[in-house]
Amino acid sequence: MSTEKKLKEAAGHIQQAEKCLKTSLMKWNPDLDGAASEYIKAATCYKNAKALADARGAYLKAAEMQERMKSPFHAAKSYEQAGLLSKENKELDQAVHYMERASFMFQEHGTPDTAALCLEKAAKMVEQTKPAHAVELYKKASDVADIEDRPRQSAENIGKAGRLLINLERYEEAIECLTKEINFYAAAENYAMINKLVLAVVLIKLTLGDYVAADQFYRSSISHPGFTDSEECAAVDELLQAYDDGDEETARRVLSIPLIKYMDNCFAKLSKKLVIPGGMRVGKSEAGVTEINTVGGAGGGGGAIHLDDDEEGGLC
Repeated sequence: MSTEKKLKEAAGHIQQAEKCLKTSLMKWNPDLDGAASEYIKAATCYKNAKALADARGAYLKAAEMQERMKSPFHAAKSYEQAGLLSKENKELDQAVHYMERASFMFQEHGTPDTAALCLEKAAKMVEQTKPAHAVELYKKASDVADIEDRPRQSAENIGKAGRLLINLERYEEAIECLTKEINFYAAAENYAMINKLVLAVVLIKLTLGDYVAADQFYRSSISHPGFTDSEECAAVDELLQAYDDGDEETARRVLSIPLIKYMDNCFAKLSKKLVIPGGMRVGKSEAGVTEINTVGGAGGGGGAIHLDDDEEGGLC
């Protein structure tokens, strides 16, 4: 069927929908169900004709009818289609709006798991362009899944929010999200994931320069089943000891092991950027004198050692 014929067929369904909505002396109430059905048929024809904006409009009309009929599930499906069409048409703000509306209607119907999936889809749409908005959508998806007592789904969504927050360098908020992720995985008894997340949180706290908080978090995590026997526990223990000793060489070695090197990209990036207490950076002062700047250890400190030109040669 040609595009022209598809558009003509769609127009026919729109006319039928409008006819269903008319009332008369013999027909007191509009046929909302019939109108919704015709609008959906029209939307299908428009989609096949690649008339995406018209297809979306038809789905929105169908959703309006379905809401008036107190049918939130079917209205949600229509809003979801409107959102997906908006995404295909590269209208992401509208896409997210309709997906959020669909999620609300699914919740009203009593299907929070499907509502959470809608929010996940919406978040994924704007991860690259509006990551801060995606964070909020993932948080909502996690909350909605929690209503249904789905700890794994809740964990996955709050974890995605946490990882986006790391990329945004909103580290304190990221820690909050990852701590919630740990709690959800504890409920799901997924202890292997908890081990990885403890390591991740320690890396973030060290990025913030808070060795004490990192050490406290590590010690509080020892109670998780199987953690003390894990590779992650050994790595964290050795890393924190290296920080406390100001042993840059050991810290760098730990940070380069495959366990950390092949973590999720956002965590691996943190490990590469960490400033190691006790490390040494060589540079020139304003007076032209060579300085060795030592980064303070876990307890703070550090300073500059000044060398004259004769001493400088001894570093080679």
